[in-house]
Amino acid sequence: MSGRRIIIVAGPTAVGKSALALKLCEQLPGELISVDSVQVYRGLTIGANKPSASERRAVAHHLLDLREPRAEYTAGEFYRDALRSIGDVLSRGRTPVLCGGTSMYLRWLVRGRPDAPKADPALAEEVRAALAPLERAADWDGGLARLERLDARRASALSRNDWYRLHRALVVAEQTRRGGGEEEAGDDVGALDAFRASLDMRCFFVAAPREPLCRRIDARCEEMLQAGLLEEVRSQLEELKLLPSCPAGRAIGYRQTMEYLLRTPWERRDGDALREYVLSFAAASRRYAAQQTKWFRSEPAFEWLPAEWEQPARLVATVAAHAALERGEFDELLRSPEQEGRRRARLRAIKPDEGKAMRLYVPQLHCLNGSPSEFDALLERADACRERLEEMLPDIQRADSEMAKRFPWKHQHTTGVAELRANDEPAEDSQRSSS
Repeated sequence: MSGRRIIIVAGPTAVGKSALALKLCEQLPGELISVDSVQVYRGLTIGANKPSASERRAVAHHLLDLREPRAEYTAGEFYRDALRSIGDVLSRGRTPVLCGGTSMYLRWLVRGRPDAPKADPALAEEVRAALAPLERAADWDGGLARLERLDARRASALSRNDWYRLHRALVVAEQTRRGGGEEEAGDDVGALDAFRASLDMRCFFVAAPREPLCRRIDARCEEMLQAGLLEEVRSQLEELKLLPSCPAGRAIGYRQTMEYLLRTPWERRDGDALREYVLSFAAASRRYAAQQTKWFRSEPAFEWLPAEWEQPARLVATVAAHAALERGEFDELLRSPEQEGRRRARLRAIKPDEGKAMRLYVPQLHCLNGSPSEFDALLERADACRERLEEMLPDIQRADSEMAKRFPWKHQHTTGVAELRANDEPAEDSQRSSS
């Protein structure tokens, strides 16, 4: 593959995009660049579904384990890091294969960097202090009114009770009003913008019918639990690295696990609490997949392809062949009115029958519905994790209170703002992990 051609593989969680990307890297050859807002955090392995040691030996991976869980990693940082990694891979004559489902990251990469100012820490603290009493009083309308006076368009786009993005939007609006927000002197963002514009991006979205995909998501959640997600979170809490209010604490799987392990009151052998935790983890993952699919429907740069779970080699061959086309041929494929184009249009289409079927969807989670001994074993492991944390609860609470001052989003037991991969797009209340 010649020039500055890159491949982007996107899709909902558990659809199989990582397996596809790995096969492409082996065949081209290429190197894999992660587009996942949780895989950037060190120590978060199971819940982030990071590649195994053998996969990392077989194919070079980039943008993994960049930050501690208590540190923020923004879309702007991803933009810089991803483009530098792309340049590095291209310089070795290999093909960059970007893989992941974090829509905000992909939006910056595919559409270009939005014209937003760099955050001023002093102003961010000023806005946080102004919003804090409104947030404590659950006065969302009062908080939103502050933004409406400065930027009505941005205010209308926010999901209700998304205090994190309200804070960020107010910082941007105030900074713009005051004339701030210039890039740091000597920043290479202009050169990176030019480099991005020169790339020949071949974007693919792997789609699947909703109910079979949800079954795979449920199985993925169970695999994470069996692989040690509870113990991973317990270890991170013990070291005060992962906390509910830290950036990584918002990620699906990690958030639900922390809520379960830190719940009060707590009692041993609480099977109902375990069931509620497992079901909420799986449900949040399914809703996230629906939101990912919804977002990509409006992205014309992506060719939609069926997952081909029964014949994965066929999907690899299709992506490789289409990525090898001349640019004009690929663009024609995206807008083709012929039968192939109609087939892809059907993949993108909203399917009312699927929505109706999902209202009757019943999770088939073996750890909950299988043998009592399997459930008891999981419950025993969960209780052991909580017992290890019991004496540390005051330390964890103090550390989390301090963290909440740095990152002022609302951390409550809801199905709203929290059910996201970290730094991703807000999910709708009605449609609310990686490949």
